[in-house]
Order: sequence, then structure tokens, then C-alpha cells
Amino acid sequence: LNVQAVVSTQSTGHYYITNNLSKMVKQKRKKKRTHVVEDEEGPHTFVVNKGKLGKCGLSLMLDIRKCLEPLTARNLKARKFNKIKDYIHVASQFGVSHLLLLTKSMLGYLNLRVCKVPRGPTLSFRISSYMLLKDVVSTLKRSKTHQNMHESAPLLIMNGFDESLPHHKLLTTTFQNMLPAVNVKTVKLNTIKRCLLLNYSADSDTIELRHYSISAAPVGVNKAIKKLLKKVPDLSRYSDISDFLTNGYFSESDGEDGPDNQVVLPQNLAGRGNLKSNRSAVRLTELGPRLTLQLVKIQDGVGEGEVLYHSHVRKTAEEKKKLREKIQKQKALKEKRKKEQQKNVERKKKEREAEVSKKRRRLPEKEEYSDDDDVQYYKDEIGEMPDAELLLKTKRTKRSENFSKKNPKKVKFAGSESEGSSKTMIKHTKPNVKGVAFRRKKNV
Repeated sequence: LNVQAVVSTQSTGHYYITNNLSKMVKQKRKKKRTHVVEDEEGPHTFVVNKGKLGKCGLSLMLDIRKCLEPLTARNLKARKFNKIKDYIHVASQFGVSHLLLLTKSMLGYLNLRVCKVPRGPTLSFRISSYMLLKDVVSTLKRSKTHQNMHESAPLLIMNGFDESLPHHKLLTTTFQNMLPAVNVKTVKLNTIKRCLLLNYSADSDTIELRHYSISAAPVGVNKAIKKLLKKVPDLSRYSDISDFLTNGYFSESDGEDGPDNQVVLPQNLAGRGNLKSNRSAVRLTELGPRLTLQLVKIQDGVGEGEVLYHSHVRKTAEEKKKLREKIQKQKALKEKRKKEQQKNVERKKKEREAEVSKKRRRLPEKEEYSDDDDVQYYKDEIGEMPDAELLLKTKRTKRSENFSKKNPKKVKFAGSESEGSSKTMIKHTKPNVKGVAFRRKKNV
């Protein structure tokens, strides 16, 4: 809940003004037309680690969170004693649909498990190689990143998967459910600012994950004209504007962008020259991180259950049948033990209640005492009603009777005070405890 509150505060644009006297919080006006509100009912993810990953492993975990924003818990902090059951229990409260768990093996390999909560399946990958976000950005001449890029979820692009294979079909379904679906008829192109590419290589049997930013540029416009549209360059070296436009240093954009990445825009897109029904070239700039994943196995439950697919181990139909029977016996034994444990708890509870009831029966009932009994006794013995003052003098509360006995720290002062300061002997209720207290009178 706190994680979602921080994200929403940053997206609405709160800023804080601090003074020496007080702290004031002022909220900017929210744009009604251009402000994008994400669907809270969509798929959400937890990206956490289990065990020690090292410095690079923790950086990779943060980069994966950055890649899946805003539908992930960015500032989630995991503790050492947290287990998978803890995350599953919390996931139902926050609407989390997938759990990405990073672990490190004894041999030093990083592993990634993608779990569909709360019932599975679980996809286990080995990270063959990876490159952090900061390393990818350092290799680029010009990185295209801006503040509002992570306000909307990335577009998922999958290539090379064979859906005729059952494990590939399960892979594609799991990854598609991790990100919100896109309606082609109602989608706004300005909200699609990033894409997540998953490319399956049949030769190496690996999946390559790449993260790109999407931008568009009008086709058929000289680079010199584009530069003029952005800002007026230094023309002191040229005698005429035509020399600047025909300079061989600039190349045509048609030569850089082929027909494969050119599209006709159905809507107006952010950027100069990207108008509706005009032809523009779509360009991708890598953001990072890079991951090369190798599928190891698929399990039926969340980190447990029947193994549906394994890349290294092959089993016959008879072995699979025996394994299923073994798992069913284990489940039946577990349920039987739970029922026995519940019966034992109920039996012990009843025995405890019976012992308490027996003790209560053995204790003598205390007679209720009231002032009416004293009045009736006085009337029977003397023959007349007692005076009200007599009853008030003889009446003594329970607190006054047991106050000095139950409170050994209570002190009794004895002696007379003199002018200025006086000595007063203090006698505690405990034996062999004496002291002298000095008190001063306040000057009137």
C-alpha cells in the first residue's frame, strides 16, 4: 500500500516547500485531458530476491523493476526471513498476479523464477548472461530517456515462439498475462512509449530479453531541415541557406530508414512532423537491461508440485504415473496430519476448559455484603433506625483498607514543619527502611 502511494504521489506531481517556520505541501493542478490514469485492476508484479545475490544481482533486480513500471512495487523491501508464502498472502491484498524471484545457486549462477500466484504455474530460468541498465546506456551515443517514459506499461513483443509446443504455449501465455492487454481500436499511440522484446532463438534454445524506447520521425525530410525545425543553427560559415541544406555532411533520412520500419500514422504522435495520415519511421533506442534466459523446468504449483517440463530430464509415461501417485499420497498424508492436529487442538481446549470449571466449583462462594444488612442488624438489636451520620462514619471503602498494604512504596510523613526548611522522618511500610527528607517552603 505504501509502495502504491509513493508512485501515485510522484505521478501527480507533488512538490514540497520547506521554510524555517513551517512545512507546507502544495499540489499542482492535475491535467484533465492529458493525464493518464493506469488501470488498477490490471496485472501487477512483485520482483524480489531470495538469499544473497551480490551487488550486481541486486542492481539487476532493480533494473527489472524499472522495466516493468508502473505496474510493479518499485520500493518493495524484502527481509531475510520472508518466504514465498508471505508474498502470496500479501499478493491477494494488493492485486498482484505474478511473482518474479531472483536467486543465486552455489555455483554462482543467477536464476529467475516467474510464478503465477496463488496457484501457479512456475517457470524456472537460468540467466546465462545479463547486462545492467547503466552499462547499456553507457554504450549509446545519445540515450533517449525522459521523466514521463515510465508512466505507462511497456508493449510486449514476442518473436520466434512455436505455439505447437506445449511449453512454448505456456511461456507465451504467462508473459502475455504479466502486462496489460492492448486494444488496437481504442489505444492511444502517445501512451506507448516503450516496448519489451522477447526473442526465442531455436539454435541456442534461449530467450533474449530487450527493453527499448519508441520514437517516430517523419520520412523524406532532410536532416538539415530537421535541425532548422528544432533550432536555428550557426550559419556564419555559409554564404547562403542553400549551401547549408546541400552540404554533404548531412544525409537523407530515407537512406537511414528502410521501408520495413515506415508506417502511416493513424493518429497524431508526439514529435514534430508526426501528423495523422503522414508516413513516419519508427525508431527503437535500447534502454536496458539485457537478459539471456534458458528455460530449465515448469512446475504445476508455486515453487512446488508436479514437473510439467524439464529441459535436462526426460521421463517415460510409467515414471510420470508413479510420480503423480507419490505426490497424491503425500498430499493425502499431509491433509490427514492436519485433521489429526486440529482434533488434538480441540481436545486439549476442551480439557483445559473442564479443568477451569472444576477449580471454579471447588472455590467457596463469597457472600455479598451491603449496607442494608447493617441497618437491619442495628434495628433488631436496639429497636430503632440508626442515624445517617453513624453510617457514614463507619463506612470504609475497599481501597482505603488495602491501600497501605498493597503499596509498599507508600511513605508516611511524621513531624512538624518549621520556617525555611524542615526535616521530616520517613517511615516505609517495609521494615528496616528509614530516611530523612528535606522540604522547603515556598516564599509567599
